[in-house]
Amino acid sequence: MERKKEGGRMKKKVLTIGGSDPFAGGGIQTDLKTFENHQQFGLSILTSIVTSNEGQFEIHSLTHELLDQQLLSLDEVILAAIKIGLLTELDHIKQVKGFLEAHPTIPVIFDPVLVMKESNTLRNHALIEGFMTDLAPLATVMTPNLDEAEQLAKQSITNKETLTKAAKKLSQLSGGAVVIKGGSRLAGPDAIDCLAIGEKVTYFQRAKQTNQFENGAGCAFSASLAAQLADEVPLEQAVRQAKEYVYQGLQTGIEVAPNFGSFWHRSSI
Repeated sequence: MERKKEGGRMKKKVLTIGGSDPFAGGGIQTDLKTFENHQQFGLSILTSIVTSNEGQFEIHSLTHELLDQQLLSLDEVILAAIKIGLLTELDHIKQVKGFLEAHPTIPVIFDPVLVMKESNTLRNHALIEGFMTDLAPLATVMTPNLDEAEQLAKQSITNKETLTKAAKKLSQLSGGAVVIKGGSRLAGPDAIDCLAIGEKVTYFQRAKQTNQFENGAGCAFSASLAAQLADEVPLEQAVRQAKEYVYQGLQTGIEVAPNFGSFWHRSSI
């Protein structure tokens, strides 16, 4: 049976594996909205559910069995790209690794979310080891933010020089491309992202945003990359367009709760 085309082209199926954010700023909610904004059909597999009570966030991980059943559910689906987000269990890392190894030709965008408290250093170290050993080598591109990049590369990032050094190091360790989302933490008027493919480095700069409603911007960036790589957009072009997508969404962020808001891109690109 011939598959239907909509809007003049075949819809690609893009999978997100990650957590659920009740505020719909980050997690699979933002991923699915981003896929749709890029005219792709999004599928999702949950690893955890995030809750918030009086400003305190908690992560409730799904069982090994539930994750396994979800992965098996997509056994016959033809995927065009896979985005990996929140993983907080070592078992989950191994399960996702096995899933990726069964789909070796599909672009993988790995957003290595590190949300553990600083006091839980042993847990963080175990996750970082799992990320870098099991998942990073299978990723087409890895997209840590500045804090995550510091932990993964085991170095501080305070300026463009150390940003570059960390991006190159992570690319060499993983064997793939790395985009460090510099955000607004580095000094200067621009938010700088750094793409490293081995020793080759490209910078992407945009004026820093003042909108406080930015929850989910990092998720949207990596989801935009996934949607574009599904369409075989060249990586450097995809990074540039993903940054522009996030820039636009930050300008239209929405307040979800008092003094708290989320990234929101209002229309398709």
